[in-house]
Amino acid sequence: MELVSQILFGLLNGVIWGISLALISSGLNVIFGLLGIVNVAHGSFYMMGAFLAWFLSLRLGTFWPALLLVPAIVGFLGILAEFLLKPVEKDHSLSVLGTFGVTLALQGTALVLWGGAPKRLTSPIQASFSLFGTGYSYYRILAAGVSIVALISLWFILERTNFGLKLRAVREDADLSVASGIPVPWIYSLGFGLGAALAGLSGTLVAPMVSITPEMGLRIFAVVFLIVIAGGLGRVWNAVTFAIAFSVVRGLLTTFFDPTSGLIATFILVLVFLLFRPNPVTSRR
Repeated sequence: MELVSQILFGLLNGVIWGISLALISSGLNVIFGLLGIVNVAHGSFYMMGAFLAWFLSLRLGTFWPALLLVPAIVGFLGILAEFLLKPVEKDHSLSVLGTFGVTLALQGTALVLWGGAPKRLTSPIQASFSLFGTGYSYYRILAAGVSIVALISLWFILERTNFGLKLRAVREDADLSVASGIPVPWIYSLGFGLGAALAGLSGTLVAPMVSITPEMGLRIFAVVFLIVIAGGLGRVWNAVTFAIAFSVVRGLLTTFFDPTSGLIATFILVLVFLLFRPNPVTSRR
C-alpha cells in the first residue's frame, strides 16, 4: 500500500512539475520552433526570472507583484537581446555563439548583482495538505494553475490574434511576408520577447520551490531543448504534452531510483523514443 501511495504521489507531482516545464519549453518553441532562432540563452532568461522574483519579493515585501513585473522585464531583455542578435540570427552557427554570449552576460550580471551563493525565496503560501500521507504545498497547485492560464493565453495569441497570424506567416515565408507588408523585424523581436517572457514567468513561479543560483539556467536548458526537439520544432502543443509526459516518467522513476538515476533513465527513454521517431526536427505544427 505504501508503494502505491508513492507511485500516485510521483504521478501527481510529475504532472505539476511537468506543467511548469511545459511553460518554459513553449517559450523556447516560439523562439526556436517558430522563429528558427537557436537560442541557447533561454535557460538564462528562466534564471533571471527566478532571481528577479527573489529580488523584487525582498524589496516589495510580497511575492505577487513579481508575477506581472518579472515576465515584462525578462520579455524586454529578450527583445533587447534579439535586437543585438539581428545580424546573426538567421545563421544557426552564429546564433548559437551569439546567444551563448547572452548567456554569459546574464550569468555574469547575476553574479555581480546577487553573488554566487544559492538564494531561497519563502513560499508565499505556507499552507499544505496531506497527499498520500505526505504534505503537499498549495502553492505548487497554484503555480501549475497559473502556468495553465499562461499556456492557454499563448494558444489564444498564436491562434486567434493578428500577431499570431503574422508570426506563423513569417515562419512559413519571411520574404513573402515582407512583400505583404508585414513588419518582419518587429515580429521577430516581439516573438523573441514573448518566448523570453514565458521563460521569465516560469522562473518566477518556481523561485519559491527551488534553490536560485546563476547556473540553474544551464541545468534546465538541456531538458527543455530535448523536449522541444522530441515534440517537434514549431509544434508547440506537442512539446507541452511531451514536457508533462517527461516529468511524469521522471517522477515515477524517482519512486524506485534516486533523483539522478531517475533523470538519467528518463533521458535514455527519450533517446530510445527519438530513435523510433524519424526526423522529429523537420515536423511542423
